Amino acid sequence: MFVHEEHADAGETLLFLHGGNVAGWMWRDLAASLPDHHSLIPDLPGFGASNTEPWTTVAGVADSVAALIRDRAHDGRAHLVGLSLGAVVGTVLVARHPDLARSAMLTGAPLQGLGAPARVLGLAQVRLWGSRPYWRVMARAFRLPDDAVGAFVETGLGIDRASARRMLTQVSAGVPAADLEGLRRTRTPILMLAGEREPKAVHRALTEVTSRAPEAVARTVPGMRHEWSAEDPELFRRVLLHWLAAGEPEPELAFTTPAP
Repeated sequence: MFVHEEHADAGETLLFLHGGNVAGWMWRDLAASLPDHHSLIPDLPGFGASNTEPWTTVAGVADSVAALIRDRAHDGRAHLVGLSLGAVVGTVLVARHPDLARSAMLTGAPLQGLGAPARVLGLAQVRLWGSRPYWRVMARAFRLPDDAVGAFVETGLGIDRASARRMLTQVSAGVPAADLEGLRRTRTPILMLAGEREPKAVHRALTEVTSRAPEAVARTVPGMRHEWSAEDPELFRRVLLHWLAAGEPEPELAFTTPAP
């Protein structure tokens, strides 16, 4: 896997995991703004500069990221930060390798899957991923800032579509319960988040972690959609810094009520 690194001589390592339509570039500004932390930002298999490495399974990718932490994180451990696909991979990583995660802040993880309609729609859209206008439309739909649109479009055009189909099929079906059972054995502090305006499937998934992991808590991010790290990057940075410093959710986050 290609890995971008920031502040190699700084303190504890942050490991950033990107979403499914992008690559590690989405985290670079945030990592650069955190000089007290060493940051590792991989492009997951099939995406960005790792697009020649095929996506296998969520568990297999989580194992590959675990190997990266062992090899390159300070003291062989890292704080995990993940959004969407990255949050799914991060959750499975904690379950399978709890000794490697100092903490985890994971947002927008559809752990229970997205259902048949979303799966069909997602796979149909893959056929459009070679179209530049498609990615420009998606950039507007995600409300990305103007300075992020170019990288988003170029990353989208470069995604390995065979890998994307495998990934979408797996994520849409949901993470097998067996891949989450290791959460019962971890004492890793975990903050599970969902934007207030995210789909119900994402909100329902929060209890998949909090019902298993003893040190997991869940919160809702008021007013935010799925890509809230781009929608309000200062809010995301503030929530992350509070989590890293205090080990508890930022007070402006809302308590979560189970989605029907």
